[in-house]
Amino acid sequence: MNLCILPWINFSTTTFGRPRVCGYSEDAVIKRELRNLKNSSIDVEWNNNYFKQIRLDFLNNKWPNNCKRCEYVESLGGKSKRLDENGFYYERYKHLIKQTSADGSLSYSPPNIDVRTGTVCNLKCIHCGTGASSKWQEDTLLLNRYSNTEKLVINNKWIEQDDSFWNYLRSKWQKIEKYNFLGGESFANKQHNKFIKDLSETKHAKNVSVSYTTNALFLDEHILNQLSKFRKVSIRVSLDAIGKQIEYFRFPTKWDILQKKLELLNSYNRLYEKNKVDNDIIFDISIQWTCSNISLFYLIETYEYVKQLENLQFRFLNHVEWPIHMSAQNLPLEIKNIIADKIESYKFFDNDLSNYKFYVQHMFEKDLWSSYGPICLSYLDDLDKARGCNWKQTFKEMYLEKYDER
Repeated sequence: MNLCILPWINFSTTTFGRPRVCGYSEDAVIKRELRNLKNSSIDVEWNNNYFKQIRLDFLNNKWPNNCKRCEYVESLGGKSKRLDENGFYYERYKHLIKQTSADGSLSYSPPNIDVRTGTVCNLKCIHCGTGASSKWQEDTLLLNRYSNTEKLVINNKWIEQDDSFWNYLRSKWQKIEKYNFLGGESFANKQHNKFIKDLSETKHAKNVSVSYTTNALFLDEHILNQLSKFRKVSIRVSLDAIGKQIEYFRFPTKWDILQKKLELLNSYNRLYEKNKVDNDIIFDISIQWTCSNISLFYLIETYEYVKQLENLQFRFLNHVEWPIHMSAQNLPLEIKNIIADKIESYKFFDNDLSNYKFYVQHMFEKDLWSSYGPICLSYLDDLDKARGCNWKQTFKEMYLEKYDER
């Protein structure tokens, strides 16, 4: 097993300010460390015991406890984040591995910064929860009823109000090569918006890459023109279904508004593809699909829609592990077989033929319906009550109510 390059180049945060290697890090491992940027700094945490142990484990050809998600994906033949990131960065940064001290520490600052910009968000997606979106606080009926709707006391001051974190990044403008932003919704964070505006107006912008995973609803020509000042811009738009299904899935999205945003992004990709110089890609905008028990049922319809947006690539990049009642493994076997038949008979683009297979294997790997099926159905019922929706009508093709034995 080759090691993962991220512990040598990437510093990530959770929405709560906890330091970690990347967004796929094991949450239980992170929490045990009791480290937080609210009372520390990136320079200090870059060489804390958590980071040092992960580097040493990889150097000893051992999967770190922090990296179980990638280990699982690879065990089923899928393309993990480790493989994906190594494909981008390993050759460029592998010389840094030799600079690792005997205790796992490094003498340089991380060139890549991966920030979860707090919990401020304009949506409350059904596979999300109170720890990632402030908008969930509106659904008082659901608070403390499900694993993802715990009533939390959230302090976003470190990322939304205080300047110290952002000023640290400003002090490293000459050294940081890439920023990756996720939320919540980063474009809903005023501190983030000010930081990006300030950075875009410096001479350093032309040497910096910025990357986003976003719901795209805040994006407009003004923001895209501002981002065009950077060396490279990667935008991953979260899209798990289309039409009335996405309106339920990523509530309160309006499909007609989202379509206009996607068409705008498609035109930007087309424009920069046409005018790129020496194959230097400025804009790389694509669709990021997340696999859940509902989105997997509507995968083909979503894929077909994205195919019509000829300049936006469909990316299989994520699957729901938590909340477990939204996992693709939490479906009746009959529906799983319907999904598998539907997917296996569909003609994906050649570059996606190997990508989709992991999600089918993952779906069948465990049968969770007897334990978590009733929880999922109660959860959907409560969402309907809180939001004035109707899941049985919205997802009528699934006939989930047929398997309701509560």
